[in-house]
Amino acid sequence: MIRIGIVATSSVVPKVEFEIGVNFLKSKGFEIDVHPKVLGESMFYPAPDAERAEALIEMALRKDLNAIWCARGGYGATHLLPMLNRAKNKLKRAPKKTLLGYSDATALLEWFRVNLGWQTIHAPMPSLRTFSLLPENEWHSVESLLQYSVKQAKAPKAEFKLEPLHVPKGFAQVEAPLVGGNLFVWNSLLGTPDQGQARGKILFLEEISENLGRVNRMMHHLEQAGGLKGVKALVLGEFLDCVDTVPSCLMTGPEPGVDLESFLCQPPKDAMGPLRTLHSPEVAFDFIFKGVGERNRIPVFKGVPVGHGPHHHSLYLGKKHRLTKKGGFNLKG
Repeated sequence: MIRIGIVATSSVVPKVEFEIGVNFLKSKGFEIDVHPKVLGESMFYPAPDAERAEALIEMALRKDLNAIWCARGGYGATHLLPMLNRAKNKLKRAPKKTLLGYSDATALLEWFRVNLGWQTIHAPMPSLRTFSLLPENEWHSVESLLQYSVKQAKAPKAEFKLEPLHVPKGFAQVEAPLVGGNLFVWNSLLGTPDQGQARGKILFLEEISENLGRVNRMMHHLEQAGGLKGVKALVLGEFLDCVDTVPSCLMTGPEPGVDLESFLCQPPKDAMGPLRTLHSPEVAFDFIFKGVGERNRIPVFKGVPVGHGPHHHSLYLGKKHRLTKKGGFNLKG
């Protein structure tokens, strides 16, 4: 039986949703141990940074656990990295485990993969409201990867069919380890001692509720800061509720005799209009990421059914994946 420890590393955990998710895991035959700090509240978090780090380290050191699953995302996981670095030598002596999570847990997945050689799975978390309602193929996605990571069971053979945004001349296929996760979190690690290690790898990115102008800015920052240097390919998951927004501006000036100050401070509604064309998410998305591929001469594909929804498939980070010119994308067992 696989025994899983659950910790809260980011935002406050919703009690009802979480308990439903834990009961679902138990119904699937997993033995679950929830850390006492999971359901607390301290400002934005379940517990102060030091206590959340201590809980994670405590679980990591235990010899009776096969895996650790983050309860939920949100924000705050990056605050734990300095404390994990200070405990690194102690953690290296502990049995290696599998770490599961996504979103804000992106930073932890990369840290444990790089520093401790843990198995890491980008997976939905127990406090997700619909965790117990995952379609069978999505639940099988995470369950099979967990079984594979812990018991070295047979590698899942699922293949995703992706859509090309940019395919460099001569590209046929690439086989390389897969890394990445949430775009904002991955981007926020740039310039820190714990920034993501994507050189020589396939980089996966997903996002939720970000203005597409901000997504464009983040991608340019990732590029200009060297975060795409040596990347073999870019594969994109779901960008849920990422839409274009346009500020309003004056379309007409004041009529003769109208007080200019009043007009500028409280312009009539019929004098206002959009600054520019409002672009559909599809058009803006393709513009942003096709440009990334062209400038960096790397293949870019979209359509990985992984992220904040509507699909919640899982990915085995750190393991070699194959990406073909026709968009075939799968784990190499």
